[in-house]
Amino acid sequence: MAVDVGAVAGLVLVVGLLWAVLSPVVFRLLVLPAFARRRGWRARGRPVGYEPAGDLPGDGSQGWETPLPGMMCEFLGTYRGRPVHGIEVSVKRRHSHDPLRQRGKYVRYYSVVTMAVSDRPFQGFNAGRRGTVVNGDPIAFYPDFVEWARNRKLLDTGDVVQEDAGMRSVSWFGHLSRRRMTGALDKLAGTS
Repeated sequence: MAVDVGAVAGLVLVVGLLWAVLSPVVFRLLVLPAFARRRGWRARGRPVGYEPAGDLPGDGSQGWETPLPGMMCEFLGTYRGRPVHGIEVSVKRRHSHDPLRQRGKYVRYYSVVTMAVSDRPFQGFNAGRRGTVVNGDPIAFYPDFVEWARNRKLLDTGDVVQEDAGMRSVSWFGHLSRRRMTGALDKLAGTS
């Protein structure tokens, strides 16, 4: 029985490429909603082909009803007694840093998982705009989570942990996945 090594290597390559392309879509549309339903969280995802945002998401004035620009998937809930939020965003970037030489654009994905570690993030800055009392319901924290995610300075594909103004987050360039999401949530809860 002869085995064609080239055919086997080609098959492995094709399967690997298919998994790399399909696994983020499967997570966004199937895994995250099921995970969220079991925990009583809100979650949403977009199919492939959504037009990426030209800038970072939102400005803290959005409600959950309006999807953020470039949002690929998002969740909102409570983890170990604290409100949590996670988002994967697609952002257009230029190949060239020189604005006069636009050689084309590419899409980068980044993810931010955040936990509110204070009952009044940003010292209640968004409370006046939303007109609700922070009562432990994660939806009351949504404007704060959006504002926080919008201002993350992403440095690399590794986990970047940041904390300030009653929020703590883990962010990275790349897709949100179940493994990275649960790892980030455990990291955030473990350092509380």
